[in-house]
Amino acid sequence: MRSKGSVDAPPRTVAAALRHTRTAEDGLRALGVRGRVSTTAAELLVPGDDLSFRLAVGWPSLRSRVVRAAADELDSVLIAGPLREMRHDSVLAEIGGSDGGRSTSLTDCLRWKSPLGVLGRTVDVLVGRRVAQAVLAYRFRAVRELAESWAQRPIVVGTALVHDGRLLVQQRRYPARDAGRWELPGGRVEPGEGERDAVIRECEEELGIGVVPTGRVGTDVPLHNGMLLRVHTAEPADPTAEPRAVEHREVRWASAAELAALDWLEADRVLLHSLRELLA
Repeated sequence: MRSKGSVDAPPRTVAAALRHTRTAEDGLRALGVRGRVSTTAAELLVPGDDLSFRLAVGWPSLRSRVVRAAADELDSVLIAGPLREMRHDSVLAEIGGSDGGRSTSLTDCLRWKSPLGVLGRTVDVLVGRRVAQAVLAYRFRAVRELAESWAQRPIVVGTALVHDGRLLVQQRRYPARDAGRWELPGGRVEPGEGERDAVIRECEEELGIGVVPTGRVGTDVPLHNGMLLRVHTAEPADPTAEPRAVEHREVRWASAAELAALDWLEADRVLLHSLRELLA
Protein backbone atom coordinates (compact mmCIF):
# COMPACT_ATOMS: atom_id res chain seq x y z
CA MET A 1 0.00 0.00 0.00
CA ARG A 2 1.33 3.41 -1.00
CA SER A 3 0.45 7.02 -0.22
CA LYS A 4 2.02 10.25 -1.44
CA GLY A 5 1.75 13.93 -0.59
CA SER A 6 3.71 17.16 -0.33
CA VAL A 7 4.86 19.12 2.73
CA ASP A 8 5.83 22.81 2.79
CA ALA A 9 9.12 22.22 4.60
CA PRO A 10 12.66 21.15 3.59
CA PRO A 11 13.34 17.38 3.34
CA ARG A 12 15.60 17.25 6.41
CA THR A 13 12.89 18.92 8.51
CA VAL A 14 10.29 16.44 7.25
CA ALA A 15 12.72 13.59 7.94
CA ALA A 16 12.98 14.79 11.54
CA ALA A 17 9.18 14.84 11.88
CA LEU A 18 9.05 11.24 10.59
CA ARG A 19 11.44 10.25 13.40
CA HIS A 20 9.46 11.99 16.15
CA THR A 21 8.63 9.36 18.78
CA ARG A 22 5.57 11.07 20.24
CA THR A 23 3.99 11.47 16.81
CA ALA A 24 4.36 7.72 16.23
CA GLU A 25 2.76 6.82 19.57
CA ASP A 26 -0.02 9.43 19.34
CA GLY A 27 -0.87 8.30 15.82
CA LEU A 28 -1.44 4.71 16.88
CA ARG A 29 -3.43 5.79 19.94
CA ALA A 30 -5.69 8.05 17.87
CA LEU A 31 -6.57 5.08 15.65
CA GLY A 32 -7.40 2.85 18.61
CA VAL A 33 -4.19 0.85 18.22
CA ARG A 34 -2.26 -0.08 21.35
CA GLY A 35 1.33 0.91 20.62
CA ARG A 36 4.59 1.72 22.34
CA VAL A 37 7.95 2.99 21.12
CA SER A 38 11.12 1.59 22.71
CA THR A 39 13.87 4.08 21.91
CA THR A 40 17.45 4.67 22.96
CA ALA A 41 17.01 8.40 22.23
CA ALA A 42 14.62 10.92 23.75
CA GLU A 43 12.94 12.79 20.90
CA LEU A 44 13.76 11.08 17.60
CA LEU A 45 13.84 7.47 16.46
CA VAL A 46 17.26 6.00 15.67
CA PRO A 47 18.23 2.72 13.96
CA GLY A 48 17.64 -0.16 16.36
CA ASP A 49 14.55 1.37 18.01
CA ASP A 50 11.43 -0.81 18.18
CA LEU A 51 7.72 -0.10 17.74
CA SER A 52 5.37 -2.64 19.35
CA PHE A 53 1.62 -2.57 18.64
CA ARG A 54 -1.55 -4.63 18.46
CA LEU A 55 -4.81 -3.80 16.70
CA ALA A 56 -7.15 -4.93 19.51
CA VAL A 57 -7.27 -6.81 22.81
CA GLY A 58 -6.67 -10.49 22.18
CA TRP A 59 -4.92 -9.89 18.88
CA PRO A 60 -1.29 -10.96 18.53
CA SER A 61 1.23 -8.16 18.85
CA LEU A 62 3.60 -7.01 16.12
CA ARG A 63 7.03 -5.51 16.58
CA SER A 64 8.97 -3.61 13.96
CA ARG A 65 12.48 -2.18 14.12
CA VAL A 66 13.92 0.98 12.58
CA VAL A 67 16.75 0.00 10.24
CA ARG A 68 17.43 3.35 8.58
CA ALA A 69 16.84 6.94 9.70
CA ALA A 70 18.43 9.22 7.10
CA ALA A 71 17.80 12.66 5.64
CA ASP A 72 15.91 11.15 2.70
CA GLU A 73 14.46 7.91 4.10
CA LEU A 74 13.05 6.17 7.18
CA ASP A 75 12.73 2.36 7.01
CA SER A 76 11.45 -0.22 9.46
CA VAL A 77 11.00 -4.01 9.20
CA LEU A 78 9.03 -6.64 11.10
CA ILE A 79 11.06 -8.55 13.68
CA ALA A 80 8.26 -10.35 15.58
CA GLY A 81 4.59 -11.16 15.02
CA PRO A 82 2.19 -13.36 13.04
CA LEU A 83 2.93 -11.88 9.60
CA ARG A 84 5.51 -13.51 7.36
CA GLU A 85 6.94 -10.13 6.44
CA MET A 86 6.26 -6.40 6.87
CA ARG A 87 8.25 -3.38 5.72
CA HIS A 88 7.50 0.34 5.99
CA ASP A 89 9.51 2.76 3.83
CA SER A 90 9.17 6.54 3.85
CA VAL A 91 11.06 8.24 1.00
CA LEU A 92 11.64 11.99 0.71
CA ALA A 93 12.51 14.15 -2.29
CA GLU A 94 12.86 17.91 -2.57
CA ILE A 95 10.39 19.76 -4.83
CA GLY A 96 9.76 23.42 -5.52
CA GLY A 97 7.26 25.15 -3.23
CA SER A 98 4.33 27.24 -4.48
CA ASP A 99 6.09 30.41 -3.29
CA GLY A 100 9.47 29.44 -4.66
CA GLY A 101 10.59 27.88 -1.36
CA ARG A 102 11.70 24.36 -0.59
CA SER A 103 9.01 21.70 -0.22
CA THR A 104 9.15 17.93 0.11
CA SER A 105 7.46 15.02 -1.59
CA LEU A 106 6.76 12.26 0.95
CA THR A 107 6.02 8.74 -0.28
CA ASP A 108 4.94 6.13 2.30
CA CYS A 109 4.96 2.47 1.30
CA LEU A 110 3.71 -0.31 3.60
CA ARG A 111 4.10 -3.93 2.46
CA TRP A 112 3.26 -7.15 4.29
CA LYS A 113 2.74 -10.88 3.67
CA SER A 114 0.15 -12.90 5.54
CA PRO A 115 0.93 -16.50 6.59
CA LEU A 116 -2.71 -17.57 5.89
CA GLY A 117 -2.68 -17.91 2.10
CA VAL A 118 -6.07 -17.24 0.45
CA LEU A 119 -7.69 -16.57 3.84
CA GLY A 120 -4.93 -14.07 4.59
CA ARG A 121 -5.66 -12.20 1.37
CA THR A 122 -9.34 -11.99 2.35
CA VAL A 123 -8.44 -10.60 5.77
CA ASP A 124 -6.11 -8.11 4.07
CA VAL A 125 -8.97 -6.79 1.93
CA LEU A 126 -11.52 -6.65 4.74
CA VAL A 127 -9.33 -5.43 7.61
CA GLY A 128 -5.64 -5.02 6.91
CA ARG A 129 -5.79 -2.57 4.02
CA ARG A 130 -8.41 -0.42 5.71
CA VAL A 131 -6.33 -0.14 8.88
CA ALA A 132 -3.11 0.46 6.90
CA GLN A 133 -4.76 3.19 4.85
CA ALA A 134 -6.00 4.93 8.00
CA VAL A 135 -2.55 4.69 9.63
CA LEU A 136 -0.77 6.14 6.59
CA ALA A 137 -3.31 8.97 6.22
CA TYR A 138 -3.07 9.96 9.88
CA ARG A 139 0.72 9.69 9.81
CA PHE A 140 0.98 12.02 6.82
CA ARG A 141 -1.27 14.66 8.40
CA ALA A 142 0.67 14.54 11.69
CA VAL A 143 4.08 14.68 10.00
CA ARG A 144 3.02 17.56 7.73
CA GLU A 145 1.69 19.63 10.62
CA LEU A 146 4.81 19.02 12.72
CA ALA A 147 7.33 19.64 9.93
CA GLU A 148 5.65 22.84 8.75
CA SER A 149 5.66 24.21 12.30
CA TRP A 150 9.34 23.27 12.82
CA ALA A 151 10.27 24.93 9.51
CA GLN A 152 9.29 28.31 11.03
CA ARG A 153 11.72 28.00 13.96
CA PRO A 154 14.96 29.99 14.35
CA ILE A 155 18.01 27.95 13.31
CA VAL A 156 20.97 26.74 15.35
CA VAL A 157 23.86 25.29 13.34
CA GLY A 158 26.10 22.47 14.46
CA THR A 159 29.40 21.59 12.76
CA ALA A 160 30.61 18.08 12.00
CA LEU A 161 34.25 19.07 11.55
CA VAL A 162 36.19 16.14 10.06
CA HIS A 163 39.94 15.71 9.61
CA ASP A 164 41.88 12.50 8.89
CA GLY A 165 38.75 10.38 9.47
CA ARG A 166 38.04 11.84 12.92
CA LEU A 167 35.35 14.17 14.26
CA LEU A 168 36.01 17.26 16.39
CA VAL A 169 34.00 17.09 19.65
CA GLN A 170 33.96 19.51 22.56
CA GLN A 171 33.08 19.14 26.25
CA ARG A 172 30.78 21.65 27.91
CA ARG A 173 32.02 23.77 30.80
CA TYR A 174 28.61 25.31 31.63
CA PRO A 175 25.74 25.47 32.51
CA ALA A 176 26.03 23.15 35.51
CA ARG A 177 23.41 20.67 34.25
CA ASP A 178 25.40 20.12 31.02
CA ALA A 179 28.96 20.47 32.34
CA GLY A 180 31.11 17.52 31.27
CA ARG A 181 28.86 16.47 28.39
CA TRP A 182 29.95 16.50 24.76
CA GLU A 183 28.59 18.31 21.71
CA LEU A 184 29.46 19.55 18.25
CA PRO A 185 30.69 23.12 17.75
CA GLY A 186 27.97 25.56 16.74
CA GLY A 187 25.44 28.16 17.76
CA ARG A 188 22.56 30.41 16.76
CA VAL A 189 22.30 31.83 13.24
CA GLU A 190 22.22 35.61 13.60
CA PRO A 191 19.64 37.79 11.77
CA GLY A 192 20.69 38.30 8.16
CA GLU A 193 23.37 35.60 8.41
CA GLY A 194 23.50 32.47 6.25
CA GLU A 195 23.90 29.04 7.83
CA ARG A 196 27.32 28.43 6.23
CA ASP A 197 28.51 31.84 7.42
CA ALA A 198 27.28 30.97 10.93
CA VAL A 199 29.28 27.71 10.81
CA ILE A 200 32.46 29.61 9.93
CA ARG A 201 31.89 32.26 12.60
CA GLU A 202 31.01 29.81 15.38
CA CYS A 203 34.09 27.66 14.71
CA GLU A 204 36.32 30.73 14.80
CA GLU A 205 34.75 31.79 18.11
CA GLU A 206 34.70 28.36 19.78
CA LEU A 207 37.78 26.67 18.28
CA GLY A 208 39.99 29.53 17.12
CA ILE A 209 40.36 28.10 13.59
CA GLY A 210 38.95 28.72 10.13
CA VAL A 211 36.79 26.04 8.48
CA VAL A 212 35.37 25.34 5.03
CA PRO A 213 31.73 24.11 5.04
CA THR A 214 31.27 21.10 2.75
CA GLY A 215 27.64 19.95 3.10
CA ARG A 216 25.04 18.62 5.52
CA VAL A 217 24.65 15.50 7.65
CA GLY A 218 21.63 13.89 9.32
CA THR A 219 18.12 15.26 9.75
CA ASP A 220 17.18 18.47 11.48
CA VAL A 221 16.71 18.17 15.27
CA PRO A 222 14.03 20.07 17.25
CA LEU A 223 15.39 21.69 20.42
CA HIS A 224 13.55 22.27 23.70
CA ASN A 225 14.23 26.02 23.46
CA GLY A 226 11.99 26.31 20.40
CA MET A 227 14.81 26.32 17.85
CA LEU A 228 15.86 23.85 15.15
CA LEU A 229 19.36 22.33 14.92
CA ARG A 230 20.93 21.80 11.50
CA VAL A 231 24.32 20.10 11.32
CA HIS A 232 26.72 21.05 8.55
CA THR A 233 29.88 19.20 7.59
CA ALA A 234 33.18 21.09 7.35
CA GLU A 235 36.95 20.69 7.06
CA PRO A 236 39.72 22.79 8.62
CA ALA A 237 40.78 25.62 6.28
CA ASP A 238 44.36 24.93 7.42
CA PRO A 239 44.91 21.20 8.08
CA THR A 240 47.86 22.02 10.37
CA ALA A 241 45.84 24.37 12.63
CA GLU A 242 45.15 23.04 16.13
CA PRO A 243 41.63 23.65 17.49
CA ARG A 244 41.57 24.91 21.08
CA ALA A 245 38.95 25.04 23.81
CA VAL A 246 38.08 28.75 23.80
CA GLU A 247 34.68 28.44 25.54
CA HIS A 248 34.66 24.75 26.47
CA ARG A 249 36.44 22.53 28.97
CA GLU A 250 38.11 20.36 26.32
CA VAL A 251 38.20 19.68 22.58
CA ARG A 252 39.45 16.49 20.95
CA TRP A 253 39.37 14.49 17.74
CA ALA A 254 37.32 11.28 18.05
CA SER A 255 37.13 8.24 15.78
CA ALA A 256 33.85 6.58 14.80
CA ALA A 257 34.49 3.81 17.36
CA GLU A 258 34.89 6.35 20.17
CA LEU A 259 31.67 8.32 19.63
CA ALA A 260 29.26 6.01 21.44
CA ALA A 261 31.26 6.11 24.70
CA LEU A 262 30.96 9.90 25.05
CA ASP A 263 28.25 11.46 27.24
CA TRP A 264 26.55 13.51 24.52
CA LEU A 265 23.92 16.20 24.84
CA GLU A 266 20.61 14.70 23.71
CA ALA A 267 20.33 16.90 20.59
CA ASP A 268 23.65 15.56 19.29
CA ARG A 269 23.13 11.97 20.46
CA VAL A 270 20.20 11.41 18.07
CA LEU A 271 22.60 12.05 15.18
CA LEU A 272 25.34 9.62 16.23
CA HIS A 273 24.38 7.03 13.62
CA SER A 274 24.68 9.70 10.90
CA LEU A 275 28.02 10.93 12.27
CA ARG A 276 29.42 7.38 12.31
CA GLU A 277 28.31 6.93 8.69
CA LEU A 278 30.01 10.23 7.82
CA LEU A 279 33.33 9.05 9.26
CA ALA A 280 32.99 5.62 7.66
